[in-house]
Amino acid sequence: MVTQEELLTAIRNMIAKAEEPKMQKRFANFNRSLLMTFGDLGMDIAVVFVEGKGTVERGVIESPDMAIKTDSTTIIDILDGSLSAMRAFMSGRIKADGPARDLMKLQHLLKA
Repeated sequence: MVTQEELLTAIRNMIAKAEEPKMQKRFANFNRSLLMTFGDLGMDIAVVFVEGKGTVERGVIESPDMAIKTDSTTIIDILDGSLSAMRAFMSGRIKADGPARDLMKLQHLLKA
């Protein structure tokens, strides 16, 4: 099982990809919030994008634009490439809520 610190580091590394040169144009003017809930760890992670730059903190945020519920193993498997995000979503291992366009944009960070 993944520790809370390992998970937080992995999410921060994923979100930092939005600032890489090949992603900057895609995330320009992206101002959204995301709440990620990891039931197996009893942990919430709040991600806030302002002008395409994301910050990641433990805890919840009021009225996020998007919400994702999953477990730590699923997200780590997606980030290391052993599981596709779409397969995880279709099998119910990830539940997502929010505008499809914004959620699809975030999927680019999983593959980058």
